[in-house]
Amino acid sequence: MRKESPPGRVDPNAQADPEAAAAPAPGRDAGLYARIIAAQNEIVLLAHDPNQVVDAVIRRACELTRSAGAVVEILDDDHFVYWVANGSAAAQVGMRVAAKDSLSGLCVARNEVLRCDDSERDPRVNREACRRVGLRSMLVTPLVYEDKPFGVLKVLSPYPRAYRAPDVRTMRMMAALVGAALGHALGYSDLLSEYRGHLAAEHEAAQVKSDLAGRIRTLIRDHALAIVYQPIVSLSDGHVLAYEALSRFPAGTPTPDVWFVQAAEVGLGLALELEAARAALSRLDDIPHPCRLSINASPDTIVSDAFRALLAAHDTARVIVEITEHTTVADYERLCAVLRDLQARGVMVAIDDAGAGFASLRHILYVSPDIIKLDISLTRGIDRDLRRQTLVSAIRTFASGTNATVVVEGVETERESRTLARLGIEYGQGYHLGRPAPLDAIPVPAI
Repeated sequence: MRKESPPGRVDPNAQADPEAAAAPAPGRDAGLYARIIAAQNEIVLLAHDPNQVVDAVIRRACELTRSAGAVVEILDDDHFVYWVANGSAAAQVGMRVAAKDSLSGLCVARNEVLRCDDSERDPRVNREACRRVGLRSMLVTPLVYEDKPFGVLKVLSPYPRAYRAPDVRTMRMMAALVGAALGHALGYSDLLSEYRGHLAAEHEAAQVKSDLAGRIRTLIRDHALAIVYQPIVSLSDGHVLAYEALSRFPAGTPTPDVWFVQAAEVGLGLALELEAARAALSRLDDIPHPCRLSINASPDTIVSDAFRALLAAHDTARVIVEITEHTTVADYERLCAVLRDLQARGVMVAIDDAGAGFASLRHILYVSPDIIKLDISLTRGIDRDLRRQTLVSAIRTFASGTNATVVVEGVETERESRTLARLGIEYGQGYHLGRPAPLDAIPVPAI
């Protein structure tokens, strides 16, 4: 039994000249026509949405012609622009090819389906563009709306002589409907305007991203991130359990939360978190004994080899690692294994901002933390809010049953502090108990 050829490649045992087999085979063509009709029906049903239409067009064109990739090229003045593509052509979206001396330009000029059997030998093609895309053979179909050509549909293969006469007929049968559907869904001028706007927006976004990445790399290189320390204080006798290290960035720039989010967006989240941890841990020996130093890290940073190596260079029995609330965890099993290893080396594990979102509650259930830090949203006005008091009491009961300590963030008033102490909360953190400050300037907390 003969195996099927890979997408976009002709069976080497087939006839060298596809036109010699142009006579239709009724049984085979019946199946082909059925697939074409199914494709046409799908495209018609999506005609109200140009994005779905074009996605269906290139997907179906690839399927019907066994192609490695397909692209819709839009005519923009004297150039064709790769607007939407899939498969092997997907990486070339946005590429511009001069209409002159290209098969796409000739296709539109003649208003007919054209076939290239070998781009290295065909004088009609733009050979440099073909090499960039990685194609050796292709079929190009004109897209026409209201008698006006606005682009082409192209299917391609990295192999020479990949297409036969039935493939040409398939593209010819698809051409009119595809052009009408795309033209109807989004008029040519709107299509071109959308493309130009999309291209400009992508360029602007890429520039913003590049500039942002450059600023973050410079900040890390120059060690321009400063650390302030805020005490975590006993609500019963005022002793300090630990100092949380908080990052501060140059004046006039975004808040720390925004910096870390933006760093993650440009692929520098780990690097920035490691820089913050490095800066904080560099002062660990200056933290009064037996107080601990609490540092923040996302799950992705915690499981990294670089973070564990950084911790290993310090007295881990004096470190608390707070798991930030803001990122989801893809692999809890791996995270928990790393945290258990850290706990075995004396590190205390805390869940930060508990109650601010669903992720923190999942962390509590999966991680078995030593400390649960309640978000400021549960603290503000708790002395006047019975519901908040009931919720905090319930969390304290849960923590007690799992041998975890509760720390309440955002304690701003004496009344809040006294209410929390009455509810059995052991530790608090907030401006009333001690403001963030450089380590050498931290005031003695007062209850």
